[in-house]
Amino acid sequence: MPDPGPGSPALLELLEVMRRLRAECPWKAGQTHRSLVRYLVEELHEAVDAIESGTPDDLREELGDLLLQVYFHAVIAEETGDFTLDDVAAGIVAKMRRRNPHVFAPDDVATPADAAAVNELWESVKAGEKRRDSVTDGLAPTLPALLYADKVVDRLGRAGAPTALPAPVLLLVPSPLLGPATWAPVAWWLRGAGHDVEVVDLGDTPRTPAAVVEAVVAAAAGRPVVLVPHSNAGLYAPHLATLLDVRATVHVDAALPTSAPTAALAPPDLLAMLAPLADDGLLPVWTQWWDDVDALFPDAASRAAVEAEQVRVPLSYLQEHVPVPAGWAEAPTAYLALGDTYAEERSRARASGWPVRTLDGTHLHALHDPAAVGAAVSGLLADLLGPRTGERLLDVVRAGHDAGVDPEQALRDAVRRLLRR
Repeated sequence: MPDPGPGSPALLELLEVMRRLRAECPWKAGQTHRSLVRYLVEELHEAVDAIESGTPDDLREELGDLLLQVYFHAVIAEETGDFTLDDVAAGIVAKMRRRNPHVFAPDDVATPADAAAVNELWESVKAGEKRRDSVTDGLAPTLPALLYADKVVDRLGRAGAPTALPAPVLLLVPSPLLGPATWAPVAWWLRGAGHDVEVVDLGDTPRTPAAVVEAVVAAAAGRPVVLVPHSNAGLYAPHLATLLDVRATVHVDAALPTSAPTAALAPPDLLAMLAPLADDGLLPVWTQWWDDVDALFPDAASRAAVEAEQVRVPLSYLQEHVPVPAGWAEAPTAYLALGDTYAEERSRARASGWPVRTLDGTHLHALHDPAAVGAAVSGLLADLLGPRTGERLLDVVRAGHDAGVDPEQALRDAVRRLLRR
């Protein structure tokens, strides 16, 4: 059998052929490493096809086409003084010797017991060479998305990190004008249904948008969450999604921002109504804004619990704005209406294509029928994160296509977002 080494006549002749083609063929002389990428990828796929369904002759031919690409790139690099074909060969020879010490240094390294142990040895030597800080370091961003994800999962497993995403915490966010008592009965029901639940307590500190955001972020404690904002807290949800790992949002009888870059915490007509009530700039507590709130509460005890947590907010707080990121309504989002108080918001939710449910109740229906509210929240969450997983994946591809983004790239970006949890 002829010697297949770099010094063989056929390989030397191929090198000279490529040098002459670069010198005398206008098309080949005009190529660069970047312009040849498409041909490298095409030849790779044709070689794979030959392995999967071709003959030995087919594979020989396709490997020749791949070899041509190696020589083509090496000659271009030779012309610019970057490296030569000998440098390419020397580099891979050195790498193979380093990463196979069981073959090339048998006296120093025990022979692995099987192929799996050989692979572990390879990876350990490679890890010592690369010293990477992240599981995505060194992964080509142009890898097909599924292969990219597979390699990430493999690296996470080698690092001892969990490869399954943790279940999100249901973060129940009360209106900044009220407190956690409005959510307490529903939280109890949801925990009984198997959900991990956290109710945000905004405390009795002076209300400012920054303080509200800080309290919600602190309650999330770095965990993946499902935001469940009630009433005025709904205006904060889009901005919170830029600060937290939010898997979905279920608005419950909540105000919704528009497409404007900021959202006012109160509409002009409400501010006009409240302005005369302010005493030295402070508004009375929320239950004193209205003439009759008895129907909002199922009994005196629940009313007392809610009223004990109310804080007086300055009128200026309701004149503040919170940021609204562009495209926020395209994230996995649902709406639960508790009657018709927020009928306009419910209509906007439907128009946005969100899952929507309505319960026949009052704005504080969570106090009257926590089981119904909890079941509705749980059902909407299943609509968003349960059976629709495949559809949501397809939506990522479609959205990328509509935006002129490579769908493969959109999926790679989705993997990266999951890794930031």
